[in-house]
Amino acid sequence: MQAFFASLENRVYSLLAVLIALNTLLFIALQVPALTLFHFASDNSIFYLGFAGLAVLTLGSIAYFSQTFDWKKQLSTLLLVWLPGSIILAYGLSESNNFHYIFKMAIGGYVILTGILVSAFYIGTAHANTEADAEALTCKQWFVAQGLPTLLLLIFVTGLFFVFGLSRLTEYAAVDEPLWFDGRIAKYWKNIGERDWKGTNISDKPGITVALAAGPGLWFKGLKDYRTTHYKGEVLSLRNDVESFYLAYRLPILIVITLLLPLFYFFLERLVGRRHALFGYVFIATSPILIGMSKIINPDSLLWLFAPLSLLAYLVFLRRGAFRYLIFSGVLLGLALLTKYVSNILFIFFIGLIFLEYLFHPKQAALSFVEHLKKSLKHLALLTFSALTTFYILFPAVWIKPSKLLKGTIFSQAFEKVAPLFLILIAFILIDQWLNKARVTSALLALLARAKHGIAVLAGLVFFSAALFTILNTWLDMTPYDFMQLLASPKTIAGKSDFIGVFLANFYPLFFGVTPLIFLSLLAAPFFFLKKNFSESAALRASFYLTIFILLYYLGTTVNNIGAIVRYQIILFPIAAIVAGITLEHLFVAIHKKLFVREMPTPVFAASAVALIGAVTLLFTPFPLSYASSFLPAKYHIDVKDMGAGSYEVSRYLNTLPDAETLIVWTDKDGVCKFFVGRCMGSLNYERLREEGLDYIVVSSGRQSRTTKMMSGDIVNNKPGLIRFDEYYTNTGPAFQMFINNRPSHYVKVFRFEP
Repeated sequence: MQAFFASLENRVYSLLAVLIALNTLLFIALQVPALTLFHFASDNSIFYLGFAGLAVLTLGSIAYFSQTFDWKKQLSTLLLVWLPGSIILAYGLSESNNFHYIFKMAIGGYVILTGILVSAFYIGTAHANTEADAEALTCKQWFVAQGLPTLLLLIFVTGLFFVFGLSRLTEYAAVDEPLWFDGRIAKYWKNIGERDWKGTNISDKPGITVALAAGPGLWFKGLKDYRTTHYKGEVLSLRNDVESFYLAYRLPILIVITLLLPLFYFFLERLVGRRHALFGYVFIATSPILIGMSKIINPDSLLWLFAPLSLLAYLVFLRRGAFRYLIFSGVLLGLALLTKYVSNILFIFFIGLIFLEYLFHPKQAALSFVEHLKKSLKHLALLTFSALTTFYILFPAVWIKPSKLLKGTIFSQAFEKVAPLFLILIAFILIDQWLNKARVTSALLALLARAKHGIAVLAGLVFFSAALFTILNTWLDMTPYDFMQLLASPKTIAGKSDFIGVFLANFYPLFFGVTPLIFLSLLAAPFFFLKKNFSESAALRASFYLTIFILLYYLGTTVNNIGAIVRYQIILFPIAAIVAGITLEHLFVAIHKKLFVREMPTPVFAASAVALIGAVTLLFTPFPLSYASSFLPAKYHIDVKDMGAGSYEVSRYLNTLPDAETLIVWTDKDGVCKFFVGRCMGSLNYERLREEGLDYIVVSSGRQSRTTKMMSGDIVNNKPGLIRFDEYYTNTGPAFQMFINNRPSHYVKVFRFEP
């Protein structure tokens, strides 16, 4: 009887598969010219009913023949029954664009379910063949293991981050924000509501997570009521309560970042232990630049969260082997890709980690490289699947045009120059493995293994030397490289300097954009790589990997001829904080051993002291995104592409002037116009400015290069009515001036215009 039912079950499933395939073939035939032979119907109505009926029959059959619940087996049956029909449907979709988008989504869903099933079988097999994580804890056990003092400190530091993020949240008009306020956020949700999936492609970033996080602002404030319009050189802003508007859209993003921030501690604790994790987390949560970046509506506000978290989760997986961390890493990488395509650099680094792990992880010595490579590539495939699935689900434009998956990864602009090398490397590894049993790769790794200490020393030396040269170059009056001038036009930096100058310029915003304690710890970090057995420490090994990542990131920006201003390298700030945290803990241990100190300060006490130092720094940094270390001479600053600091303060001054509503102001900062009650001009229409009766001129250090470049032709041609705005940057005696964070080199000045 059992054999009869088994045979009946197979016959039923086979019949269903044939009927589904036939229904699909007749369905696509109406739209595919090559299948005119199968035109047996005038429209698709009957086939829609056929799909619905066959779906019900398939699910009913699976429920009837299943004696127990086994989701893997039942999903396998479902996918196998629909496999022939799915292949036929995929062919039809490739031949015609006249099918409803629901069928493209169906194929996407089929692929995702297949990937989930394959991943589940692989994870189950891998778990059966490996030892479980001996330190695996339940959520309750993990919280208990941290201890009440640690948890209270985490709450306090996270609260600090939120409070300082909330401070003056609305008193700021950031550059690039109007691109999101004036259309992109509303466009995304409008097109979601209208089921215009293609229209959800709102930016080339793509910035989907920005629209998701800031979307709740639409419940409170309509974007059209606060839109900035340029008309004949005048910046027209509707005189509504712009501060409440900023609050509606910035607060949700700040809340999202604050809620996800503790994930840094969680992953760090799993990776390097509680003491190192506390220092790293405190450094991140009290970083002025990270707090400042979290105040604005921009992809970089979320990128610094998702990309480093993905990297940390992957490192935790490499250490502990628990696949939940690999899935975490993939999902976070997908969110990073949805934020900004520059996060593709993680794919390259993950490939590099295959080799770094084999060389530096003590446990890998027992494996042959072929075994290690096979296992690592499977892990990377699972991570990539998780990332692309997240990308697909949250980016509706991909539902109807799956090729955007490639545009978001291997064919993205961020991958443009390195993609050929990346593909060649992957192809070489795969070909050598499958056709040559990885003999060439193994031989190369054997050579590198003998020289791994030299590799570590070389990497540390490059990092330390580049950082030290950058620091000394800055302290010695920017000679021979003027980093501020180089970074003033980051996308044309290649024409201003040689390769080394561009590479070193990247270190300038990082080292002088972190607090002094992080600065010193970063300089000390490479010295721990000099020990031959440093890689036996999970913490130092992680620090080494993260240092390599920083060098790789700078190499990538240099090759792509991009100067890494603060915003362009924002993902490195939390990574630098983690490296500094690990180094600080090891410095404490080293001092303890050298000085024979009887008792080390408890981790909570030491981290609390660091947190208080960070809080004091934040108290004296009114513009956190423009923060510069006290190690940077006052005549310099790092916010060379001014993100808008000082606009609010200048507007407040202008609004206190007599008859402010009738005043006409020319400004190089559109942010001033958001708060100013008078008329705001930004064009170089000199004659109109004179005719209208220009009253004041507002200039800022961050726009000097841009204004000078724009006016160069007018100056040469002596354009009628010429007003030398470029000279006001060096003029003395302004009516009002503001030094950002008390740095004379970073200013906003207001001059009374004298015709």
